[in-house]
Amino acid sequence: MKKTIIITALLIFMSIELDAKPDFGISFSFFYSSLRPYGEWIQLDNDLVVWHPNGIHNRWRPYSNGRWSWTSDGWYWDSYEPFGWATYHYGRWYNDDYYGWIWIPDYDWAPAWVEWRYDDDYIGWAPLPPYASFEINFGIHFSIGWHSHYSYWNFVTYNRFCDHRVNNYFLDDRRVSRIYDNTRYRNNYYSNRDRIVNGGIDKSFIERKAGYRIAEREITSIDNFRDYDRVRSERSNKVYSYRPSDREVNNGRTAEKYDIKRGDNRSTLEREKVRMPMSREWNRDQNITSDRNSEKGRDVITERNAARNNDGRVRNEVNRNNEREQMRNNSERERSNIPRFNRDTKREKEPVYERPSRSEQPVQERKVEPRREQNNNRQSPRVESKGRSEERSPSRERSSERKK
Repeated sequence: MKKTIIITALLIFMSIELDAKPDFGISFSFFYSSLRPYGEWIQLDNDLVVWHPNGIHNRWRPYSNGRWSWTSDGWYWDSYEPFGWATYHYGRWYNDDYYGWIWIPDYDWAPAWVEWRYDDDYIGWAPLPPYASFEINFGIHFSIGWHSHYSYWNFVTYNRFCDHRVNNYFLDDRRVSRIYDNTRYRNNYYSNRDRIVNGGIDKSFIERKAGYRIAEREITSIDNFRDYDRVRSERSNKVYSYRPSDREVNNGRTAEKYDIKRGDNRSTLEREKVRMPMSREWNRDQNITSDRNSEKGRDVITERNAARNNDGRVRNEVNRNNEREQMRNNSERERSNIPRFNRDTKREKEPVYERPSRSEQPVQERKVEPRREQNNNRQSPRVESKGRSEERSPSRERSSERKK
């Protein structure tokens, strides 16, 4: 009984630790300043802010330019793109009918946020949608019934799965559409202490299908972007993961005003089902920034007013309020002296048409035509008609003559 209580308490503590968001940690402001050079931020439906990468072609898909590595945290996506440290380890991707691929930021870090499909010959992956959230006791939970379209998936043979340029071996859409329905679905996410693990497809199963052994690579976390940018292009047995420190995140809160584009069309994303809270907190961060700026402005104004008051060149605040009150009273008096337009007087001056009564209307004399008398003495023409007995057809007369 005691063991059960202790295990339950540990699970609750771990869930609180994962779900609780630190005061600093990663923030929307830091994502904004870091990803601004590589794309544009778009505001959808008033309270949802997403990011769209620039310079991508029509057939581009997330999790395509990079490689897979097996680590202590499961399958890690090592991206070659400059924005990959954020968009493939935080948040979710969604393929909108109008905007294309858009990224929704989030707090939780993972080796990769993907879903898997496989059969005896091929293995494939696709980005998890923003409807998918991680729960410590459940794993991946979807807020809607979700089925990714086959065009979202990258499929390769097992022997090319861990290749450095895996995108060179992707199957074309025609072949993917044929094998998609015959593959099995899997997502295998779980927590290991304070880390989220992407188990995915079992490593030993991939090794049997690929015909070679997959070495485990060590994850080296770097909290300075300059060091990360310098070493990420080096080839080694290590995987370099950039996870900014609290100092970098705090220094990244320098945007006085966000340059966010207002969406010019309605998105197909069901925002009420989205489980990404950070995308809705951009407005709060902006208000915090504006409050800080206003406080700085107030301090500067106070210092200037104090200096001017000491020199005797500016009136105090009480005199200003009195002047404003006097100006307000004067304006009210001027308004009261302005002659108002009386609509009733105008109506009296206008001629009013009154319809005369029936007694006052002129009586029109009706002309009475003389009545025509009927002439009963006139005889009506009568038509004499022969009876049927007297009428005989010529055919009957001929037949009678023949008989005689």
